[in-house]
Amino acid sequence: MKRTYLLHLPPASTRLQPTPVVLAFHGWPMTAERMADITHLSDVADAHGFAVVFPQGYGDSWSVPGGLATPARDAGIDDVAFARSLLDSIGPQYQLDTSRAVATGISNGGHLTEALGCALADHLVGIVPVAAPLRGPANCAPSRPLSVLEIVGSDDQDASTFRDTLAFWVHADKCPGRPVSSSLPDVAKDDTTVTIAGFTGCLDGTEVTGYLVNGGGHAWPGGRPVGSTDEFGVTTHQFDASELIWTFFSRHR
Repeated sequence: MKRTYLLHLPPASTRLQPTPVVLAFHGWPMTAERMADITHLSDVADAHGFAVVFPQGYGDSWSVPGGLATPARDAGIDDVAFARSLLDSIGPQYQLDTSRAVATGISNGGHLTEALGCALADHLVGIVPVAAPLRGPANCAPSRPLSVLEIVGSDDQDASTFRDTLAFWVHADKCPGRPVSSSLPDVAKDDTTVTIAGFTGCLDGTEVTGYLVNGGGHAWPGGRPVGSTDEFGVTTHQFDASELIWTFFSRHR
C-alpha cells in the first residue's frame, strides 16, 4: 500500500547537524496538512533547526492497538510498522538523525504516539501525546526507558486517567521519589490554568512530565483550535505545546 507524509526541513541557516526529527501524527478525522496548520510546528522547526514529519493516516485516521475502531484499524493497517519504516527510510534519504526521534500527536494520533512509546522505544528518545492518555497499559512493554511529556485538558480527559498514565510511565522508567509540582503563571487570561507534575532522575536520564490544563478542552495548547469551542472546548494559550516539544527534545537529544 502506498503511504504518504509531509516533510518540513528547516533552512540551511538554522539546520542542526545532525538534524533531529519530530514525528507529528494528526487526529481523526484530520489530515497531515491540517496537523501542520494547527500546531505551527514547521515555524518552530525553522527557528530551532529540526525537521518535522507529518505522516498521513489511512482514512484520515490511525490504527492503534487496543484503540477505537477507526477506518485504519478496520482495514487492518499496521501503523506502528509504518512509523518504523518511515524513520528507517527518511534518515538516509534526507540526512536526518532518526536514531533518536520524538513522536507527538493529538487525539487518535496521540494514542498512536503512546503505542509507539510502547513498541518503538528503540527508535525514540521521547513521546509527547496530546489529549490522549495511554490505552491498554497491560500490553505496553517498552524495550528501553524513554522520556514522556503528557498534555491533557481537564474538560477533555478524566484527571484520574491522566494520573494513571503518568504512573505507568513513571514505573516503566523507574523514576525515584515523588513528583515536583508547579503551576504556570496566568499570562493568557483565558480562564485556564496549568498544573505541572514532573518526575526527574529516571532511568538512563529520562523524565516523565505531565501538563494538566485546568479548563482546557480537546486542543493543541498555543495552536489553532481543532474546531468550535462549543464542541471541543477551550484552546489554552498559557503555553505553546510546539515550543515545549522542542524544549523537551533538546533536553534529551
